[in-house]
Amino acid sequence: YVIASLTATPITLLIVVTALVFGTAAGFGYALAGALLGGGITFALGRVLGRETVRRLAGARLNELSRRLGNGGVLAVVVLRLVPVAPFTLVNLVAGATHLPAPDFPLRTAPGMTPGIIAVTVISDRLPVALWHPSSTALALLAAAAALIAAGAFVLYRWLARRAR
Repeated sequence: YVIASLTATPITLLIVVTALVFGTAAGFGYALAGALLGGGITFALGRVLGRETVRRLAGARLNELSRRLGNGGVLAVVVLRLVPVAPFTLVNLVAGATHLPAPDFPLRTAPGMTPGIIAVTVISDRLPVALWHPSSTALALLAAAAALIAAGAFVLYRWLARRAR
């Protein structure tokens, strides 16, 4: 996860592979730990590189991400994790280059990453089982994961719509 974060490998791909290799429960734990570790390293790298260097790397996205992180308060990082508006590594670098306190970063990243990691690990682990050996349990878990994603997207959409007004 650290190497993948440093090379800007898509985090969703890592979570899928982790779930396929380790299953739902262990895959969730490893994926969350890996995301926090990789995110923390690239956050620290953003802090070391500084705003100007990160601006050259991030380009036009930096100002928008920085504004969201600065104006959004406690929920900004959570929302950026729930709604993937920018690549995982880029969000980490920008967060490190802002005035976001370092101890707040994992506390805001974990709740934002958790719903997506749960959904992706359940779907990644259970989809092959449901396809090759269909059962009511496998299909129920897939349906629950899909419902979780849909409900989360709906709640987030409503919350963002209220904030935009």
